[in-house]
Amino acid sequence: MNTPHDDQWLQLRSHDKDLSGIFDKPFPVGIEYYRPPVPPPEFWDEDLRRIKAAGMSIVRTWYQWNWVETMPNQYEFDDLDQFFDIAAKHGLKVWADSTLGTHMACPAWMLREHPDMRAVWRDGSVQQDRAGEWSPQGSMTHNFDHPMWRVYVERYLRQFIPRYKDHEAMGIWGIWDGISFAAAWTAPEPYPPYNDYTIAKYKDWLYKRYTLDELNERLLRRYRSWEDVDAPRSKDALVEYGLWQQFQNENMADHLGWMADLIDRLDGKHEQRSHGGSYPDMRHETISPVIDSWGLSHHSADHLTTDEPYSIANQAYGFQWCRTVGRNNRWWNEEIYGSFVGGLNPREKMTTGEESLICVWLTLIEGGAGAMFWQYRPEYMTFEAPGLNLAALDGEPTERFVAATKAIADIDKIEDHLPVTIPPADVAIGYSGLSHELFECNGASTAFIRRHRAMFRTLWTHNVAVDMVTPKMDWSNHELVYLPNFASLDDEALAAIRGVLEQADGPKLVVDGYFGTFAGKGHWSYKPPEGLDDLIDCRLADFDMINRFDVKAGNNVVAMPGGEFELPADTAYAMLEPRGDMQAIAHIGDRCVGVQSADGRFTWYGFSISATSSTNVPGMPYEPTSGPLVHDDVAMSMLGSAGVDSWFEITGDRLVAFRRGSKQGGSLVFLINVEDRIAKTTVKPRWGITTAHDLLNDQALALADGAFEIEVGYGEVGVVHCADG
Repeated sequence: MNTPHDDQWLQLRSHDKDLSGIFDKPFPVGIEYYRPPVPPPEFWDEDLRRIKAAGMSIVRTWYQWNWVETMPNQYEFDDLDQFFDIAAKHGLKVWADSTLGTHMACPAWMLREHPDMRAVWRDGSVQQDRAGEWSPQGSMTHNFDHPMWRVYVERYLRQFIPRYKDHEAMGIWGIWDGISFAAAWTAPEPYPPYNDYTIAKYKDWLYKRYTLDELNERLLRRYRSWEDVDAPRSKDALVEYGLWQQFQNENMADHLGWMADLIDRLDGKHEQRSHGGSYPDMRHETISPVIDSWGLSHHSADHLTTDEPYSIANQAYGFQWCRTVGRNNRWWNEEIYGSFVGGLNPREKMTTGEESLICVWLTLIEGGAGAMFWQYRPEYMTFEAPGLNLAALDGEPTERFVAATKAIADIDKIEDHLPVTIPPADVAIGYSGLSHELFECNGASTAFIRRHRAMFRTLWTHNVAVDMVTPKMDWSNHELVYLPNFASLDDEALAAIRGVLEQADGPKLVVDGYFGTFAGKGHWSYKPPEGLDDLIDCRLADFDMINRFDVKAGNNVVAMPGGEFELPADTAYAMLEPRGDMQAIAHIGDRCVGVQSADGRFTWYGFSISATSSTNVPGMPYEPTSGPLVHDDVAMSMLGSAGVDSWFEITGDRLVAFRRGSKQGGSLVFLINVEDRIAKTTVKPRWGITTAHDLLNDQALALADGAFEIEVGYGEVGVVHCADG
């Protein structure tokens, strides 16, 4: 449900803007360019000429607060004035980032005047000035909950926004880059600040929601005075930390909504946007509604240069999440990293041109408003360079720049068909932010995401369309809903699950892992699955895990629909006791680890079904491309039980296929080749087509029994417009 803060800003921003007509193309592509003071102005004219010649529409500036307001209420915008003018000269729009919320330093004078604005961490230490590889001018050290922060931000934005809102090069306002708690990228630990004013704000937030008795009941405490209530300083305090995290999320949404409303009052025409990280996060669904569009940053390396090139599905997974939570499903791929080489200490292999090209196309295929690269020239002042760039150190193009140019030129060939529409999928994968938070508190956030992503990756490689849903959304129109590790069942999750189970002709539901083992408050359930024992007649009897001795003795085999599979060491599982009409369908030895209702509409596996596949590609620690898949036989058995199949019949070399709606009517079929060979493939759309036209090569394709043949080169994309039968 929306919080009071969310309601406030959603109500103010209930009238959506007309976001069309700003750019010269229906799918614009752009690039981050200027982070003061680099690159210096002598390069701008030629660089922006090259950027425009490559077909790009947008140049982004990451404009630091401490670079501009060097003295109180004194602003030095001369360089940005020049940048806007040169962008206009070359017919480019500017994506103007006001980096106020997470990354960048506030002016030094502000901290001198308000020393208590520095972030205080849970051990009482005070954040000192610090540079980062993304911010040689200084990372964020201040806490945006300080009462003077909004005063100074408003004063700054009242100078910044009116100055450029009517400039012919004005394109988009970037409001909060990489949204997180204050000074997140300088924090010694993944905890928010504990300044006195933040804690006072949290206590006021509690006071407005609970009496002291109600708070005691919620937190399982015996507070006798509000003076005793404090912010939890350990994630081991699961129940209390859940409330602290909820406050932080709503607090970020409130700050973002306040800025967005102010900018709308100062401008009101141009799109405002913010972004999170590469993958789903428990805060996104709370924050994203208060801004015009959502997005992400992501790595593009170590996919096609590994033994598992289909791991590039990891990027599509993040894209789909942004589309799921973006306001009106609007999202941008804000930062396609060239790679993340890491200067003198490389962390990833160089991103190839093929990877860059596919990331642009995947953005379009997943309904993105546009794609942005990070960045043009490398950052010359830190060890972020070289690596994230499309141009080399000397400014000359790299293979990534050439690939981006090709992608843009090919997309231009299909612009009459854009934007695409995305038909609803038969399969949905549910994401539970509360469950993710529990895993994060237990140091298992990465494991949660990998297990959540596993089914998506498997189905993606088999050309099965997938939607993502959360408990706030409607699940009723899908044939199959899969809930990986829905550990925490609050009222919203319970209502969504009950809605499925009580709907006579509703979707089939498959759950796994720690399903229903936690109450919505955040503590372990007294009777799992929490709140559903009247509908699910099965007892969770005990827990165990597979260790290396089990593997050595062969006691790690699970027998289940689809076959028998060896589970790896460290696989945790729950022992289940079916009752009534519930049937046992999966066993490890004589232990029941999977049950199904008599009508087959509910299936519960006591282990993560991502453990059924041993596929695991070695990856870099910063952005691992490794991770489990759901075994093909398990996934296909699940789909078969719900009568779900791919929209395509593929014969010959493997391609990844997508169906999208064309603005001209009919369907667009996108075909991606991630394997290092020319794919020669016969594609038969199962919905039936009467014509097929290869848009990139401008040629009609012969149909035989409703199928067409096509060749797609390595790292390339085929686009076929079909008249639906």
